[in-house]
Amino acid sequence: MENEAVAGARLPAGALLRRPAVLVRHEIMAGLREAGFHDVLPAHLGVFQYPGPEGQRPGMLAQRTHASKQAMNHLLHQLEDGGYIWREAHPDDRRTRVVRLTERGRAAAAVIDQATAQVDQAWCEALGEDVYAALSQALQRLQQVLERHGSAS
Repeated sequence: MENEAVAGARLPAGALLRRPAVLVRHEIMAGLREAGFHDVLPAHLGVFQYPGPEGQRPGMLAQRTHASKQAMNHLLHQLEDGGYIWREAHPDDRRTRVVRLTERGRAAAAVIDQATAQVDQAWCEALGEDVYAALSQALQRLQQVLERHGSAS
């Protein structure tokens, strides 16, 4: 009886998104380990998240990941020490720094992209192309709403 009530109920989307997000992170981390990127930590994935850190200011990366600027700078220092990124002066404002991927950083980003594509393919096969396309479109629309409003509200 309990499963019937759950089956008919409209479950919160936020709760339903959690398990797929955890699975994607797990697959990305497994891919990175397999490719030899043992020093990339789960916390670093926020820096690499779509659309990636290339040309971004550390403050923007912090905002995008809902981290403090201090926490983001700590992650960036770790990635810099690992040879994944470097920072340079912004072309329009020499006081501001932007993040650049090194060759090693681009290689790690490619592994992340590949792992994500494999998950996408598996989910598309499991759901069918029409349902997966509708899911993708709905999530893109949600992303646009979140970007416009800057929060979950």
